[in-house]
Amino acid sequence: MQLNQSAKPFGINRSWWLLGLILIVNFIQSILSPLLNDEPYYWLYAQYPSWGYFDHPPMVAFLIKLGSSLFANEIGVRLLSAILGSLTFFVLYKIIEDEAGRPINFKLAALLLLSSLFLNLYSFLAIPDTPMLFFGVLFLYTYRRYLKADSFLNAVILGVVTALLLYSKYHGILLVGFTVLSNIRLIFKRSFYLVFIVAICLYIPHIYWEFQNDFPTIRFQFTGRVNAFDIQHVLSYLGEQAAVTGPLILLVFSILYKPKNQFQKALKYNVAGIFIFFFISSFKEMVNMHWTAIAFPGMLCLAYLYIGELKSGKKFVWGLLIFNLIIVLVFRVNMIFNIFPVSNFNDRNPSLMASVLKSKSNGYPLVFADMYNEPSYYRFYTHDDCFAVNNIWYKKTQYNYLPGLEQQFQDKTVSYVSIGAINSSSQKVSIPKGKTYYITTTPGFVSFNNIKIDVLKAANFKTSAEAIIPITIDNKLTATQQQLFKLKGAYLILALINNKTQAPFYFKYDKPLDITGNKPLDFTFKAPAEKGQYRYIFSVVTPGHISTGFNSNIYNCNIE
Repeated sequence: MQLNQSAKPFGINRSWWLLGLILIVNFIQSILSPLLNDEPYYWLYAQYPSWGYFDHPPMVAFLIKLGSSLFANEIGVRLLSAILGSLTFFVLYKIIEDEAGRPINFKLAALLLLSSLFLNLYSFLAIPDTPMLFFGVLFLYTYRRYLKADSFLNAVILGVVTALLLYSKYHGILLVGFTVLSNIRLIFKRSFYLVFIVAICLYIPHIYWEFQNDFPTIRFQFTGRVNAFDIQHVLSYLGEQAAVTGPLILLVFSILYKPKNQFQKALKYNVAGIFIFFFISSFKEMVNMHWTAIAFPGMLCLAYLYIGELKSGKKFVWGLLIFNLIIVLVFRVNMIFNIFPVSNFNDRNPSLMASVLKSKSNGYPLVFADMYNEPSYYRFYTHDDCFAVNNIWYKKTQYNYLPGLEQQFQDKTVSYVSIGAINSSSQKVSIPKGKTYYITTTPGFVSFNNIKIDVLKAANFKTSAEAIIPITIDNKLTATQQQLFKLKGAYLILALINNKTQAPFYFKYDKPLDITGNKPLDFTFKAPAEKGQYRYIFSVVTPGHISTGFNSNIYNCNIE
């Protein structure tokens, strides 16, 4: 199968008008919209430059750091994302133009791209999906060049782009994997191994960071998210994907289209493979709607090609795309004026939230419970340091990996911000067009994230029988924190949670706890009477503790 001939690679044509339009819109959006969704959390990343972070690779932090060094406020945070996101439209248009095999229908191609909700959101938001989509589209573009000309230069470029894709978001590996699967003969090409070597060599700093930090992102992806089967997760996945893919019609078009060459085959493998992969994933975890975004470039390209071959029904397709475009425009306008809230997106009124919480703090520093966006918003809009803690019913966040920041709040009176009341002194604070919080003045706040507990040998247990878990305690507390540990009477507990019923079982280590060395010790407890799959976490807590946090990874076991 031969590839269609390319148009002039980047000749001046209407694709530049499309780039100019989306670039102007994105800059205006970036200036006028407050931080949205997880943007402040990734801005927090950028305050602590690293080769990796708890739940993502470092690309988004690098882009925010660079943009913020040039401009302040929201435009600085989004500057590089807006540029890369706009280029996503441009490069994807060029791919469609090259594959069309005939003069491109500019109105259809532009409408198809501009009506895509994901392409619009990830054309300016400073989140990992934005560089992932750009480098994903660039990966497809460079792979197409590689198929046309198997040269040393094209192999090296493809390797570099592959590394940049993986530095953006781990979901990029799906694009790479299904592309190789679509053309298994690649493994017989010497140049393919050059692509692999270049990508791995460039990715070594992040691999080394993972190794140094006990692979936190890998553990989070494979153990931190997994739950028992819930049909609601499957139905939610199917319903959400049906809505964002056209509704559904664009996905159907891309599946129905018959590839004409090896590149189009790769696109189809990616579309089908990624949607099936996350469908299977929904049987064991909640799949976020946007995780399939990496499949959208291939889906849109194939959908355009299929629409071009339609003999009838084109008016319906145009009407659907115009309807989608109206939804996108409403959504983008709403991001500026905050007309109506969208859950987990613009439902916090962040600037007002930050100022109100600061005014209610009685001058004490803030510590947030089971939140990661609110403390990041607060820090961005007030320029005041704050901290966040989480319990075992929430999840780990980057705040678990900021020991220097944590140390600033030890044994101080803090204003503890939570979703529910802690005690009778908790003050209710409602934010107009935002959420409701409770502030509790808490003297002598302590947390012990710097005590790391490792399980030496994971095992399954017998119901109602004595069980032993061998562990080591790695103490990285400062001398002052070690004194606080003794002064506060801190102790160790094991939390064992049934994955199906979510019933918790707590066990306290009933011997003197020595944290000065890294010697192994046996944690003995009596296993629950109910059989099933469980997960367990070790926590260091103090008498009268507010939160039961993470001092170990999450481990899985069966009680038989």
